[in-house]
Amino acid sequence: MEGSTNELRHILSTPPPNWQPPPGGGPSNPITILHASLEHIRNTGDEQYLFIRVILEVLHAHGFLSNSGDNNNSSSIAMTPLSNDEEQLLFHCVTGLRHVILYKWEEYTTSFKTTVRNMLLAVGLGLNINNNNIQLPRTVAMACLSCCSAFWKRGWSTLGCSTSPTNATAKDDQQAYLISLMTGIPTMFDSNSGGDEIQSLFGYLNTLLSSPFDQQQQQQQQSQYTATMTASFLSLLVGEFTGGNSSSARYNLPLEFHRHTFHLFESGSDDYEISVNVKKSGLDLTLHSSMSALSSLVGYTLNNNNNNNNVDESILELGSSIINVTCDVLSWEFGAGSSKWDFANGNKNRGSNSVLLRPPQRWREVLINPEFLGAMINVYSAIRIGRNGTSLSSSLITKRGNMAHLLRQLLLLLSSIAGGPIFTNESERGAYAGFIIDGCLNVLETILTEQQQHGQLQEGSAAGDLLSAEIVDLTTILSRSTTNFNIKILSQLPSFPRYLSALCTMGKWLLESSLAECKRVEGDVECMEGVEWRNDAVGQILQCSDAMADDYWLVSGSGGQEAVAASQALASMLSPLYGPYCLCRIQMSCLEEHFMTREGADLDEIREFISAFGLEEEMTSAASLGRLNVLASMSTLSGMFQQCMPRLLALFEGAGSGGDMTPEMAALLEEARMLILCAGHLLTDDCVGETPAIPESIINSCQPNRGADGESCTSSIASLVDLLKSVSEAQAMKVASHPADPRLSPLLAKTLLWFFRRWAPAYILPSSEEYRENQAGGILSAYSTPETAQPTISFCTTLCLLYFCHWPQEKEVQDESTSLLLELAKKGPFVRSLMVNSPSFEKTAALHSVCASLRHNASQEEISTVMSAVNGDLSIDAVRGYQRLPYVDRARVLTCLVVACSSMEDDKSNAMLNACLEAVKAPFTSLVQALA
Repeated sequence: MEGSTNELRHILSTPPPNWQPPPGGGPSNPITILHASLEHIRNTGDEQYLFIRVILEVLHAHGFLSNSGDNNNSSSIAMTPLSNDEEQLLFHCVTGLRHVILYKWEEYTTSFKTTVRNMLLAVGLGLNINNNNIQLPRTVAMACLSCCSAFWKRGWSTLGCSTSPTNATAKDDQQAYLISLMTGIPTMFDSNSGGDEIQSLFGYLNTLLSSPFDQQQQQQQQSQYTATMTASFLSLLVGEFTGGNSSSARYNLPLEFHRHTFHLFESGSDDYEISVNVKKSGLDLTLHSSMSALSSLVGYTLNNNNNNNNVDESILELGSSIINVTCDVLSWEFGAGSSKWDFANGNKNRGSNSVLLRPPQRWREVLINPEFLGAMINVYSAIRIGRNGTSLSSSLITKRGNMAHLLRQLLLLLSSIAGGPIFTNESERGAYAGFIIDGCLNVLETILTEQQQHGQLQEGSAAGDLLSAEIVDLTTILSRSTTNFNIKILSQLPSFPRYLSALCTMGKWLLESSLAECKRVEGDVECMEGVEWRNDAVGQILQCSDAMADDYWLVSGSGGQEAVAASQALASMLSPLYGPYCLCRIQMSCLEEHFMTREGADLDEIREFISAFGLEEEMTSAASLGRLNVLASMSTLSGMFQQCMPRLLALFEGAGSGGDMTPEMAALLEEARMLILCAGHLLTDDCVGETPAIPESIINSCQPNRGADGESCTSSIASLVDLLKSVSEAQAMKVASHPADPRLSPLLAKTLLWFFRRWAPAYILPSSEEYRENQAGGILSAYSTPETAQPTISFCTTLCLLYFCHWPQEKEVQDESTSLLLELAKKGPFVRSLMVNSPSFEKTAALHSVCASLRHNASQEEISTVMSAVNGDLSIDAVRGYQRLPYVDRARVLTCLVVACSSMEDDKSNAMLNACLEAVKAPFTSLVQALA
């Protein structure tokens, strides 16, 4: 064996056969030659067994593999650390050995493969290490464990079966010699026990995992390291079976092999009809090992670490590894064995499509244990850093923070366990959810109390970064629990009021902190610290409210008095968050707009698009929060509108007086735009592809049986709509006379059109077929007659007409204008009749008829001639403006006209439709004739 390292180094420094140097004529790079030679050895199968020989020689030379069977080196060798070059060489030898054996698996004897596998496991776990101050480099140890896990997977389906060749060969003699060099490996388990080899492996691993918690202090250091590496090996083993396509090429086997071993590891049976053989299921054995170790860890931590600052760092590393493998097992995709690697069956349901976990019933005793869950939460409370991070070493902060993060990930997985056979009844689900939520609330309330007493931690500090990650994770756990266990179960918990109060308080604190930070940097959002994690946490809180507010049990009215009580609790304890949300988000947007205008900053279109998309999602969730108490939310918005709109109308009055856009003007326009967005999301839903309808919560809040509150709610909605009409009209009239004035905002116009596009089709002439029989009166009656609907229809058509004629080049404004008309036209025959009877709609049709045959450079005389042939009170300026509309927008206007005039029994509609089509027919016929 001696000289193997020098032999390999010599080969790696020599170009392989048929190697072509890179073009250019310069000297060859030694690193390039090394990698080419290494790849050549791997591809040719390492016929001289250099990889394994070098591994044994280096490990023996440094004392990591003593008593290797070499008579000349029978004495014990003192342990010495590896050099950097030896570490790299050993790493590449281990990965090369994995490649060679997996590719030529059948050419090696079973005893050789088993011995190499066990040797790699012993080295990776550090079983031969007798010096606590010297350990194998982690990169090499993990490479050994990864290689071992691959060999276990490769032979998983043939454990207990002999696959050795019957005739001895020269290769067998070489392998036997190499086996003799590895006789110094500690006896771990019986590799010749046939089908019980799996049980022997996991029994031995269980012993290693539990040993650190049973020994005296002076014996623990080495056992803790071994247990940590054992947990890492289990994670690698689970990952190897779930690796799928990423590892399929390394095995030189078809995808069917991975599908088969996936099922074997999950169920322990070759028969796909058998659900599980627990004694042979690697997954169940891994879960048992990890949960047993986790239980020992919990008990050890609670009994031996009363002082949070004296937690042993090695225990923290061990705990992190144990928790990590537990998370890996819980994330297993059950039932995916038949389709996980089958691309042809893309329609099959896969576990990864859902954030909820559906473990089998046999895991019930392990997972559904409230006492253990509570103890684990207590461990988390003891491990978390909190405000103590300022007095701890950086190493301890990192390790405690990592273990705390993994504990939160484990709690997130446990909160994702869906209902089914694993729970016996809803009461058990409720008790289980209560333990998780109470634990999270305890920590969140501690954080809020510390912030009130001591102020916020500095952003960017180690403790501050850990705290921000902790808040995001805890709110994510609460969001997942709310989605999973639903409000019907949560509302029965004693801690439900406390839960709602904590969500509201935490949300207010996060929003106010973001606003304070935005004020500190004067609107320069690029310089804001901590805004990302605060937004993430606020988003999770809004998802909690969204999941509860939109729950069918509440909305349908079928929940009885329990649902009524839950609704009242939501309205009184969670809905107060809506006002601070709107206020903080609007003020932050105003500050940002003020800064950008003052600095003359250029807009990043991609960033703006992403920001707008995120804002849309956030406001949709916030709308559910506001609908918990519609009257209070409308009162909040009305107060903010009353403060903003007089200043906005005064701004419009100054149009035409000259001047440039100032930061104050930009901030005011942004304030108005954000207010309209809040109102639009609160009062309407995005009904793309569906029949527009008034949200259920709005209807219920405006019901006459609610007495004065119902009347006030209906009145406040009508007043708000009238206010937005007046603002839209004020700007549109100024656009008609001063279209280029900077005080007039196309973005604001687009937002107003967006509001009416969502609001008008839902609220105007609502169909009784879309609502329940007991839903009558209130907001449903506000615009339910032609007399009350006609003014709003005329307003919408007039608004669109003004923008067609005076802002023809504002694409987004034109998109919203045509969308508004089309949504109204698709509402039904009654709305179409009102549109046709609107004078502004008639003018739109007349403008289309006039401009359909006009060239863009038509003279005023030509325009006058065409105008005289069309009935309609049109002006030259209106025709000139409409003529400047891009063809794509004019085509969309024609679509609106055709749909609105599609009621064939209406003579006026028929006449208008014929005029529009005739106007297109004449120029189109001329074009066809010219082309012919």
